[in-house]
Amino acid sequence: MRLFAPILVAMLLALSPIASAQDTGTLLLRFPDLSATQVSFVHGGDIYVAPRNGGRATRLTSHSGEELFPKFSPDGRWIAFSAEYTGTRQVWVMPSAGGQPRQLTYRSDVGVMPPRGGSDNRVLDWTPDGTSVLVRMNRVPWGQRGGRPYLVPAAGGMETPLAVPETGGGSLSPDGSKYVYTPIDREFRTWKRHRGGRAQEVWIYDLSANTSVQLTDNPATDNQPSWIGDRIYFSSDREYTLNLYSMPATGGEAQKVTEFTEYDVLWPSGGPDGVVFENGGALWLHQPSTGNTQRLNISVSDDRPAAMPRFVKAAAQVQSFDLAPNAERALFAARGELFTVPAKHGVPRNISNTPNAREISAALSADGQQIAYLSDASGEYEIYVRASDGSGTPRRLTSDGDIWRFPPVWSPDGKRLAYADKKLRLRYVDVASGSTVEVDQTDTGNEITVYVWSPDSKALAYVLTNAAGIGQVWLYDTVSKRKYAATQADYNAANPAFDPKGRYLYFTSDRDFNLEFEAVEFDYIYVRAQKLFAAALRDDVAPAVKPLSDEIKAPSANGKKDKEDKDEKAADLGIDFDGLIERTVALKVPGGNYGGLLASESGLYYQSAGAQGTPPELQFYKLAENKADLVAAGVNGYALSGNGKKLLLAQADNSYVLADAKWKTDLKAKLDMDKMQLRVDPQAEWAQMFRDGWRILRDWFYDAGMHGNDWDAVYQRYLALLPHVS
Repeated sequence: MRLFAPILVAMLLALSPIASAQDTGTLLLRFPDLSATQVSFVHGGDIYVAPRNGGRATRLTSHSGEELFPKFSPDGRWIAFSAEYTGTRQVWVMPSAGGQPRQLTYRSDVGVMPPRGGSDNRVLDWTPDGTSVLVRMNRVPWGQRGGRPYLVPAAGGMETPLAVPETGGGSLSPDGSKYVYTPIDREFRTWKRHRGGRAQEVWIYDLSANTSVQLTDNPATDNQPSWIGDRIYFSSDREYTLNLYSMPATGGEAQKVTEFTEYDVLWPSGGPDGVVFENGGALWLHQPSTGNTQRLNISVSDDRPAAMPRFVKAAAQVQSFDLAPNAERALFAARGELFTVPAKHGVPRNISNTPNAREISAALSADGQQIAYLSDASGEYEIYVRASDGSGTPRRLTSDGDIWRFPPVWSPDGKRLAYADKKLRLRYVDVASGSTVEVDQTDTGNEITVYVWSPDSKALAYVLTNAAGIGQVWLYDTVSKRKYAATQADYNAANPAFDPKGRYLYFTSDRDFNLEFEAVEFDYIYVRAQKLFAAALRDDVAPAVKPLSDEIKAPSANGKKDKEDKDEKAADLGIDFDGLIERTVALKVPGGNYGGLLASESGLYYQSAGAQGTPPELQFYKLAENKADLVAAGVNGYALSGNGKKLLLAQADNSYVLADAKWKTDLKAKLDMDKMQLRVDPQAEWAQMFRDGWRILRDWFYDAGMHGNDWDAVYQRYLALLPHVS
């Protein structure tokens, strides 16, 4: 199969070191190299060596960090590699028979980069005399991912750069006078069949004459060159699967050496008289003298500690959380399980215990008796409900899962659950019957991810992105089955929240145009455009912010000041849809960057973003005073109890605080998250992760047809590699 095959097979092969029942050896062997008698490679972040024609591997490194890019010295006695022994990635050398490594470089690396960025201090080759190691170091002035080649003395000493200004993979000629390489580095990017500006070409640099010549000229990718004798070997996807090619070092026509159609040729590396490379997770050896290419049956035997079941703490992997109506317990979906954690007394409970499935997007019903959540126990994410104390059996509400779903949201009466999906639909399901009602569907390509119920459970507020790319808040009336615009189509609006007394619909909108002159370029910019708004849901509801006007008041008959407003009761929660937009007023807050709106009877909670990279503040706007003030700083997320008296605050250090719902609240009452633990079976988790990865690619890829791939067949095909995984 094509397209994402290498990504998915790598995920699946991580489930087990044994490929299949055919006993073809261990898979997931990477970054190979070749000597006259041995092959070296990386498996599980450690370096191994094995006989040149296959056999049982010997482990050379065991550090908890990753040891990568092993390269044999010309005589085969030494292996240079990069490792994290000292906390940063440095170049090391050790005997190929095993032994204590010796550090060669000492300059700090560029740190952790995303996978596509690759790695600093990548060992490429040795000089023919074995005195120095050729290393690609990320030391260019224009970016931390760019690198150039350096020679590092094997006996110790300062590294010296080659004249080559930038490089990807490469190797030295047999006499050391020339360097064959790709100026562009793209080996770690998983793009397939790229024909754009990052397609690599093979060049040769004459280190004596300081001249270079381009060796290949093809729209496809040509990379990872090795120089063996008088020929250059490299991998290329000229026929859409990366295969091994060779050509004369003096230039000429490239010849295809291998005929793989299933998996790509990855990380080819030249040795004294051959090229070793990875294909389908296994190592293959091509010998130019005979033209023969054979798979190496290599067996890795180790204790695989990462695959052993163990207990882990889940606080750092919380995906969603909620708070009971009276704040007795907090609900967490963490590491694919559902937990409830007590406010003070008792112990956390794992109420799902499903190692083969993932539970996410959990929410408590208004009475706190039920939990709604998504689970992929069936193979697709479906909506389930279960008792909040973990008793009984979960009940599956939906059975049509074929696409990614967004979190279910309870109606206050507990009778319905609203949800959306990647088919750009908004729906709700009846909890009692399981019947589904279609609310809306957009054709603009933007998902519906924000939706909230009115206090009487009769209306849904949600955000649609229109054809102009502007978010607009809409209301869906479940009685009339009609939708109504709650905001104008001219200003971006988001984050709807209902007042629990049924008086207002709060939301954010970009309507505050603060013009400033830009400090670097001669230009103007608009800043802090977002403000908070409240729309009165009925004609008889007073505005959330009353206009100021000095008027002469008549004295009251009893000498006492009359109430200016009646207290709205929660009994009548109807909505006057006509004129709703005209009844909108701005709250008295300055322009800013706001989100996470939740309302209580006395006002509105919201998050206010500060400087970039800092957690937002939680603030509260008190209606009676038309004033906002700080509740707590450094709040990544929060939940409000149903009675409006308590807040659950998620802080940057993965701690959770149960606090009073008031200005400048006390942050001392931290939940005991340390006891929220679960027993994990890594191999079961890896299988679920593989399924999730396959599903995410299916549901988020820009082409619904997956470029002609039968995506179900892709999943079944790779799953068949491991008969013991179901």
